[in-house]
Amino acid sequence: MSNDLSPENLKKLASSFDDQLQAARQQSDLELLKRDWLSKDGTVKELFKGLRDVPVERKPEVAAALNDLKNLVEAGIESRERSFKESALRKQLEEEYLDLSLPEMGGGLGAVHPITIVEERITEILRPFGFESVMGPELETEYYCFDALNIPKHHPARDMQDTFYTETGHVLRTHTTAVQARMLQSRALFEGKKLPLKIASFGKVYRNETEDASHQAVFHQYELVWVEKGLTLSNLQALITHILKELYGKRRKVQFVPKFYPYTEPSIGPRIDCSICRGAGCSSCGGSGWVTIAGAGMIHRNVLAEFGFDPNEVSGFAFGLGTSRLASQMFNLPHLRAVYENDLRVLREVV
Repeated sequence: MSNDLSPENLKKLASSFDDQLQAARQQSDLELLKRDWLSKDGTVKELFKGLRDVPVERKPEVAAALNDLKNLVEAGIESRERSFKESALRKQLEEEYLDLSLPEMGGGLGAVHPITIVEERITEILRPFGFESVMGPELETEYYCFDALNIPKHHPARDMQDTFYTETGHVLRTHTTAVQARMLQSRALFEGKKLPLKIASFGKVYRNETEDASHQAVFHQYELVWVEKGLTLSNLQALITHILKELYGKRRKVQFVPKFYPYTEPSIGPRIDCSICRGAGCSSCGGSGWVTIAGAGMIHRNVLAEFGFDPNEVSGFAFGLGTSRLASQMFNLPHLRAVYENDLRVLREVV
């Protein structure tokens, strides 16, 4: 490339650039112009290198002319880039034209989730009984989740296959019964073991298990704890029956079957006849015609003794209602996972 810095040659270069600029039809053409004129090996840089050979008395004049050429090139490319962007935007707007005179489609109004509906209804049913609503942490210690609830170290529930453990040694709570342990401890330490103790707590729990029609790795429970002198298993069954009849109607069948839980003795499993098959048997109920909706029982004497309550003087019962299952039965959802999939087609039908 010639390093001729005469005024005539600089004018020719400016004219040549202008012709090339006018010939540019797209952004890629401008990129080539930038490379040819403004890169470290481009025309402008090469011309500036020639300043070292210009006589001292002419350097200010030539330098000013070179700066003018450089500014001309930069401004020309910038202007053309802006023009291309504006043209592209106009084309996009034309292709994506939106007729604002059309009536609004509307996103629709939201609604309360089925599980929340069940939780609110249970809370309303329990209002006359004077239960205190409390919340507990989902990230729990092994003490409150297992040790304090009479669950020994060798129990299968504490295996990695059944429980989510964290690197800190904490667990994602496997049941809301952990709240029971916390409240028994709090009542013993700070309120002089004041009775009666009536606690209601609901929230998410976690199990490391395979998901199917009736099991989820994350689900919801509604925990109830009642400690007082003279409470019996009959009181527990009566309260559970009352809640279920109020939820589903007086004709809904309720059944209690024997169960085993380390933290209750005796333990029972409340069941209701399946709303999907009306008790005939289907995949939702495992073919039995019944759906277990809670784990329940009289609080184990070891649990009471752990927090200083004399099991010979006081008794109590506790149960964890599976609000996910209650919701699926209330809204006739054949699979438990339908409660959690947030499929608007399903939710619009049931809520």
